[in-house]
Amino acid sequence: MNAFKSVITGAVLASVAGLAPQGADAREMSLASYFPANASFVTEMLEPFAAWLTEQANGEFSVVVYSGGTLGRDPNQQDRIVSTGIADFGHIVPGRNPGVYPHYGLFELPGMVTSVEQGSNVAWQLHQEGILETGDNLKIVSVWTTGPYIIHNRDRIDDISGLSGVRLRVLGQYQTESVLAVDGVPQAISITEAPESINRGTLDGVLSDWSVYDSFRIAEVTDYSYTMPLGSLAMSLVMNPDSYAELSPEGQALIDSAGDQWKTMWIEFYNSNLERILADGVERGHEVVEATPEDIAAMREATSHLMAEVREAAGDEVIDAFIDRTEAFMASQ
Repeated sequence: MNAFKSVITGAVLASVAGLAPQGADAREMSLASYFPANASFVTEMLEPFAAWLTEQANGEFSVVVYSGGTLGRDPNQQDRIVSTGIADFGHIVPGRNPGVYPHYGLFELPGMVTSVEQGSNVAWQLHQEGILETGDNLKIVSVWTTGPYIIHNRDRIDDISGLSGVRLRVLGQYQTESVLAVDGVPQAISITEAPESINRGTLDGVLSDWSVYDSFRIAEVTDYSYTMPLGSLAMSLVMNPDSYAELSPEGQALIDSAGDQWKTMWIEFYNSNLERILADGVERGHEVVEATPEDIAAMREATSHLMAEVREAAGDEVIDAFIDRTEAFMASQ
């Protein structure tokens, strides 16, 4: 791992301006990302978090972000990049590999996650309680979710009945089955193709959170959003177990406690961007239609078979804990 990094450092060393000065013996650790270097997730999340870890490490190690897929471009292979030691840290989407991470389908269930605060706090709590199965080939540093995936559409949708016949870009099994359950027409196309498809009239809208809506030009081709929560995307910040084992007890304690810092930074980052996106929408005349509690309950009923599938895959203890923590968080707000 160190030999590999020494070869590429001169060509791809990411900017670390503002990091605390390091001693000659400080170990450099890599944080891999397939996001472009100028993406806000890199500049406003990964790099500040790397700087925070470096400062807190007090000279034992530094963390450098290698963005733009420098250490591997395939989003589906990020766990392998970290587990094999190509990178010390990375961020993964466990739901891309349900055979390895069967519990993460919880967060994709319709009507459950209604905010980034709720999803991220529940995900982190379940991890800390040892309920989320993550395997032995990665050290989990933090777990979080996006905000809920909702419907961004060319035409206005007022209630759940308005989804019948609507052609929506979807991602994965749960979104596909959710759209089918209300007589919609799921379309499994790339998010990068969605704006042009909407312009051509072959697609009506997309399921996405507000961040994807903003990043992939969905805002330019849709005039309405319907806030039916159709699951969220759970993600993890992971570390190579050998890299973790090589740290001092103090260094390991820092990594063990870093998840709370990440969660706090993530929620602030996400909500800050959400405020900007919504403000921009108001200026354009974009209209947001709120899903009623009755419609959300109807969606959960229509997709109850998905809950049964996740229960079978994850087990009663996991699904019951998820429901309990989710409802408890909602009740506390």
